[in-house]
Amino acid sequence: MEYPGITEINTVKDCTKTMARPNAEDVAALLLAYGISKPHTIGLLDSSHGADDIRWNYVIDRKYVLRFCNAPEMTESRMEDLNRLIGRYREFGFRCPAFLKAKGGRFFRSWNALAVYLSEYIDLPLGEESGEKEKDALRSEVVRSIARFMERYKGVDLIPTMGMYSLFELCPFDVPLGIDEKQQNTDTILKTLRGIGEEALAAKLERKNDSIRAHLLSVYKALPRCVTQGDENLSNVLVDKDRVAGLIDFNLAGTDVCVNLIANNADFDLDVFHDRPVDVAQTLETALENYRRNARMMLSEYHATEEERSVLPYYAWIALASQYPYACAFSDRVKKEACRESTLALLEMIADLEPTQLFV
Repeated sequence: MEYPGITEINTVKDCTKTMARPNAEDVAALLLAYGISKPHTIGLLDSSHGADDIRWNYVIDRKYVLRFCNAPEMTESRMEDLNRLIGRYREFGFRCPAFLKAKGGRFFRSWNALAVYLSEYIDLPLGEESGEKEKDALRSEVVRSIARFMERYKGVDLIPTMGMYSLFELCPFDVPLGIDEKQQNTDTILKTLRGIGEEALAAKLERKNDSIRAHLLSVYKALPRCVTQGDENLSNVLVDKDRVAGLIDFNLAGTDVCVNLIANNADFDLDVFHDRPVDVAQTLETALENYRRNARMMLSEYHATEEERSVLPYYAWIALASQYPYACAFSDRVKKEACRESTLALLEMIADLEPTQLFV
């Protein structure tokens, strides 16, 4: 029996080019386990992050996606949790692809030590493919939808897997190091500063970070939580007629404190100015204005308690100082003579920033 060839939807990642990949016959044989006979088209989308994080996605007839991975956190119970969450998003009005079971009632098969599972495919464009003007409108819509979803489903069917923004309680990707990603990012910044002799600034940032985390540690367990998709960037947003229509990629979904989700999604959109000279104070003020605008928008949809509102600024400070893209930028810029002084000045202002300045 002949099968169609495999079309590469994107360029295969460098990190997986030399690895043996399934051929069309392998893919077809695996599909039979899910009750799907001869495919007509097969397209490979490689979104791997390395040899230890394989993500080969075979799009089948634009109806299904057969996924190959080596992510240990993807288990049968995890799939059940995600399908229940996907059901809530569908109830919410979003189109989201569910995971499908093979014959025998299990989600997973295997191929060459990789886990294999099947999901639906929704044939809609992604938000990242939109024009810049449309992207701005989509981001606002996404932010509002996160808040509305939390308002509707806070406290509903909380799952043991923590979301990627979680502080103190670790998401699966943080478990190997034993600390949450935000603390990892802060440690990287502190190490970089000390490496260039900026001990005083490093100590100031460390004290502020420790103080804010200590306050959150004392209260976070009592705060309302929600399970969300957890990675609502425009590469995961489905669009129909320039409106948000659904979400894909639930791999990072998990439970988190609602106001922590607000702090991390009410984007500061901080311009870390590359190698350009800038007005540092204005750069920070613009970032704070962006955050306040987005946070107000979310709080108009999510009805936070007074206690939640009181701790939101503390979560927001952590997001500003330690979100991954900002932390990478800070660590990179202070090593470059052209922008070291302005970056150090910005970090000094963040270290001096009090939570009261982040109230909305």
